[in-house]
Amino acid sequence: MSFVEKALNRLKQQQGSPSSDVVGTLANRRSRPPAPSAESHSEAPRSVRPPGASPQVTLDRHRLSEAGFLVPEEYQRRLADEYRRIKRPLIANAFGVGVPKAEDGNLILVTSAVAGEGKTHTCINLALSLAMERDRTVLLVDGDVAKPHISRIFGVADEPGILDVLASKQASLSDAIIRTDIESLSVLPAGRWNDHATELLASARMRELAHELSTRYPDRIILFDSPPLLAATEAQALASAVGQVVLIIAEGLTDRQAVHDALQLVDERKPVNAVLNKSRRQSSGSHYYGYGSYRGYGEGDAEEAHRATA
Repeated sequence: MSFVEKALNRLKQQQGSPSSDVVGTLANRRSRPPAPSAESHSEAPRSVRPPGASPQVTLDRHRLSEAGFLVPEEYQRRLADEYRRIKRPLIANAFGVGVPKAEDGNLILVTSAVAGEGKTHTCINLALSLAMERDRTVLLVDGDVAKPHISRIFGVADEPGILDVLASKQASLSDAIIRTDIESLSVLPAGRWNDHATELLASARMRELAHELSTRYPDRIILFDSPPLLAATEAQALASAVGQVVLIIAEGLTDRQAVHDALQLVDERKPVNAVLNKSRRQSSGSHYYGYGSYRGYGEGDAEEAHRATA
C-alpha cells in the first residue's frame, strides 16, 4: 500500500468514514435526477440529493492508481517526506507560522515554465498531502481551463466551475465547489470553456472571488492547478490573483532561459518555491521518478534554479 493510498485510508479512519474500497469508475458521484421514462416524460425529474446538500464526488483509488498517482510501496516513506518538505514552507507563508504571513498566502498557484513538467500530478499529490493536516482544509481548483485534467481525473469535467462563476454573477460559488469523500478536500472544476477565459481570470470578479476563497474559512488552503506560464496567458492572470507560487521544474527538460522567463512573469514580492520533478538521482541506493529537491527562489535566482535541474 502506497503513501497516497495510506493517506486516503488514514483520513477516512480519522473522520469515521468506512474504510472499504471505493467501487466503480472515477466518475462524477453527484446525486443526479433519474432520466424521465417514456411514460413519465411530463413529470419533473426527482433529485435524490437532500435539499441544500452539497454535491460530492467519491474518489476511486483503483482509477487513481491506474492514472499513476499511487507509487511503489518501497518509496512511500521517501515520497511522504518529500511532500512534507514541500508543504511546510507553503503552510508557514500562508498562516504566518514562524515567518511573516504572506498576503493572500493561502492562495497557492502550482505551475511550470513549459508543458510536460508534471505540474498537475504534483498539484494533486500536494493537495492530498495538505489534506492530511489535522487543522487545515484544502480546495483544489482546476485553473488549467483549456486543458482541465483535474476536472477529468476527478470525474467533474461536465460540472459548473470557476469559469461559470466568473462569467455570471448569478452562478453560485458554493454550488460549484464539490466535496470529496475526504472531508478535508474539495474540488472546484474548470467549468464550461469560454473564449474570454483570460479576461475572466484577469477580471475584478476574479479578484473578488479570490478574496472570498481566501477569507471565507480561516483554515483553508486553496491550491490552483495552472497552465504553464510560458504557454498560456491564463497562467499569468492566475499568478496575479494568488499569494504564492510553486514552480515545477523537470530535471533535464527545463532550460535556464525558460525558468528565467517564467520567473519574470511572477510578481517578485510573492514567495516563489521550486520543486525539482522527474529526478532520477540516486538516493538511499535506489532511483525514483519523482520529486527531488525543494527550495525558495527570489529575484535573480533563475540561474540557480537552472543549476538545480542540471
